[in-house]
Amino acid sequence: MVPLTNTLLTSAGEMSISLWDLHELVGFPMTGCLYDEVVPSALELTGVDEKRERFIPRSCKYLLYAYHLLQSADDNRCSHVSIDKWVKFWSKKTTKYHPPPPRKEKKTVRPKSTHNPLGDIAIHERWSTAEETLFAKLCIERSLKEEVYLAAYLACWLCLFVLPGKDVNSIRPSTFKMASLMANGRRVNLAIPVLASIYEGLNTVATSPTSRYESLFSYPLCLCMASMLLQNSLLVWQELRGPKMTRFSGEGGAKYYEPREARKRIHKAVCLLGLQYACES
Repeated sequence: MVPLTNTLLTSAGEMSISLWDLHELVGFPMTGCLYDEVVPSALELTGVDEKRERFIPRSCKYLLYAYHLLQSADDNRCSHVSIDKWVKFWSKKTTKYHPPPPRKEKKTVRPKSTHNPLGDIAIHERWSTAEETLFAKLCIERSLKEEVYLAAYLACWLCLFVLPGKDVNSIRPSTFKMASLMANGRRVNLAIPVLASIYEGLNTVATSPTSRYESLFSYPLCLCMASMLLQNSLLVWQELRGPKMTRFSGEGGAKYYEPREARKRIHKAVCLLGLQYACES
């Protein structure tokens, strides 16, 4: 990694990850409102524009209230709220997908079960008693229940997968504004901040004097990018909905190579990629 130019120095020359690569692989929008992580002020939460529309959807204040309740209930008075506590606070349904079993041996073919969700989301019919109790505790209006519920999980998704921070296991209240906008139907440009996060993280790795550094970018995205370029994963045999990265997901997908074969594959992949960039330019 070349820190000054955000490029990868390979045997085929200097290369970089583009916005289009990220869009194709993950499906993040390249257009929409600018991603901005900030805890909104009281004026933003209640203010309206010239069209009498709120600056921030009302769902945001309920996320902030839930965060405050979790902080207050912590006996250790911790300044952070963990992902685990956040999910348990909102999720009152039975577990649908269980963790995959530990890998026991190296395999040359895909296992029959990848433990991947199929992407089908059942139509919501009614809230459970436990969920209704939660909504009543937060004083959530009936018309906002689904939006608040979705915003809560989008905040978790942003913190854990899209833009993880230094404390990857904690919920950041600064994501609530963007999560509420997305749950409200607003298109948010995620490709640019995610790409910037990847560059920053790779630069940190490249310039770090030790092998220990904080998690500043999404490792799953980088692993999927490597799988796409190096073809070092067994593709999922099921037809999954969603972006290209779903083809490289699931348990038992990584191929195994001896050191010599791995070097050849990396060299071949970067040479092909360099030729592709040369043709496109």
